[in-house]
Amino acid sequence: MTQIASTPTTPSAVGAGQPGGAVSTATSGAAERRAQSRRHYFTGTPGRMRLMAAIASALCLAFALAGFTGLRGVQTSVDRASANTEQVVRARAIYADLLAADAAVTNGFLVGGLESAASRKTYDEAMARVAENIATAASAQEADGKALAALNEEVQNYAANIDRARTYNREGKPVGAQYLRIAGTDLRAQALPIADAVATANEGRAEDAYGIGAPGWLALGTGLVALGGLLAIAVWLARRTHRYVNLPLTAAILLVGAALGLAAWHVTQVANTLNDARNGEYKAATALAQARAAAYDAKANESLTLIARGSGQTFEKAYQDSSAKTLDKLQELVNADPAQDSLRSRFGAYTVKHSAIRKADDGGDWTGAVKLATSDAADSANDTFRQFDQAASTVLAQEVKSITTAFDRIGGWLLPWVAGGAAALAALLAGRSMSRRIEEYR
Repeated sequence: MTQIASTPTTPSAVGAGQPGGAVSTATSGAAERRAQSRRHYFTGTPGRMRLMAAIASALCLAFALAGFTGLRGVQTSVDRASANTEQVVRARAIYADLLAADAAVTNGFLVGGLESAASRKTYDEAMARVAENIATAASAQEADGKALAALNEEVQNYAANIDRARTYNREGKPVGAQYLRIAGTDLRAQALPIADAVATANEGRAEDAYGIGAPGWLALGTGLVALGGLLAIAVWLARRTHRYVNLPLTAAILLVGAALGLAAWHVTQVANTLNDARNGEYKAATALAQARAAAYDAKANESLTLIARGSGQTFEKAYQDSSAKTLDKLQELVNADPAQDSLRSRFGAYTVKHSAIRKADDGGDWTGAVKLATSDAADSANDTFRQFDQAASTVLAQEVKSITTAFDRIGGWLLPWVAGGAAALAALLAGRSMSRRIEEYR
């Protein structure tokens, strides 16, 4: 009987093949399961719940960021409005004080070389205020530095010409009056336009700052979107699970709603305060500052008309123009603050005194006109003008103080942190809001 020999199987070969195949199969199976898990992570009801939780969390985080930066931006707007308003007032004060100094020294020239101590004191005090305000303005607003440096140089030139004019005037030399006219002309042609440009630039900055700006409104818009999104997700979840209260999601909705309400209240409060200040105290302050400057210009031209002795028609016209501008600006003041109508009457009383001076001069009584123009007695032209200026200075200080007081009352430096923190906590709660429901599907 013939036996057929079979080829023996090598045990080592069999043993070597089986474990390798098992590992390979296990590895590929695990990879497939992971890939399938990833594919189905956002599919089906559990997947959609994960997606909704991610969207809810993202909405809250977006509101946290926009709310924090937006409310900080609102506070920055208030600070800028306050700083720029103060700079406008400084620039207008420089303008007015330069003309106040010029009016004082010009009036003093009418008495020849016997300039009164009061006139000299008025000039010195006005020039000291100019120097102080230029230094303060230069440190307060870097953008004005170059212009203020140029203004300071022109002020020094003006003061030097006035010193020469005084020297010659004390010596009784007519060239003193010529130096006075040169000083006044250069003041109006060189220095005052720079001061006006600085004031105008800061008025533009202040106008821009008297508004909430895009960040504040963006914060509210983002908050509305976040709240609407959370409510929509809550409705979707209730319909899917037939459970109408999801505690983490409800807490997130309440936090976002509270943060949004707080932000809306603050933004509205700031917007109303800025708008009221812009249309009230700020407009009144800028109008009054310009009125004072124009009034001083008129007073200086009153004296220059007499110094010119019969050929002062140009200066009288300049007086009339400045006087009309003063009344126009005082009317703007009254439009913004009706309680200040008395200032128009005070300046009107001075114009009556000026008319008396002109009547005497035009009638050939130049000496009598000079006496009327230089007298410091009660109810004189100088005394009437001084009463107007003192009242105007008091009102201007009150208007500026009202602005700063209104801005100080706003406060709110803590609100960005509160609103942003509440929205960030809402993001954490929203991200965990679906965990319990997802577990029910396992």
